[in-house]
Amino acid sequence: MAVAGAKAVLAVMLLVAGAAKLAGLDGFAATVRLFIPAGLRRRAGPRAARWIALAAAAGEVALGGASLAAPAAGWLNTVVLAVAGAFVVVSAVGYARHRGRSCRCFGALARRRFDRAGIGRAVLIAAVAAVPLAGLPASSARLGLADRGLLLAAAALLAAGAYTAARVLAVVPEPVPWGPARRSPDHSQNSPPVSPSGMVP
Repeated sequence: MAVAGAKAVLAVMLLVAGAAKLAGLDGFAATVRLFIPAGLRRRAGPRAARWIALAAAAGEVALGGASLAAPAAGWLNTVVLAVAGAFVVVSAVGYARHRGRSCRCFGALARRRFDRAGIGRAVLIAAVAAVPLAGLPASSARLGLADRGLLLAAAALLAAGAYTAARVLAVVPEPVPWGPARRSPDHSQNSPPVSPSGMVP
């Protein structure tokens, strides 16, 4: 149960995160650009970060769908663990070099930034990703063609929902860090009366 649960949670997380990144690809590409050395960034051009962002986001969606629909494929567990390890490295480097910047880990679905809490979440994800390495019993991992099709359909619906939600939330402005904007004081109560002729008595 622990192995199956960990695999399902990680698969759902990858599907949601990848689809949300695809919905806000420009924002995620800006985050990717932070990790490309300046010299390489100048030589590769502005489109390089976008292609890397597209490959990373699409890879997360593909990996999440494959892991959900093919629980018997043990090699996918190793790939998921490697991706989780990459999350830890990115979180640590982002905290060291770009502290406070938006990580766009879940696109517009989350306002998370490179901070200590982000490193802790990445380490927790890596720990959960290590659980499926124990493997599933053959009887539990055996799925028919119809079962795989249903799981793939569920993965597609989940990714589509995350994509749509991220697109909608992308147009919502971020809240002001110090709270809602204060209304300007109303001085109408203290203004002197005006006579019908328009002169102040």
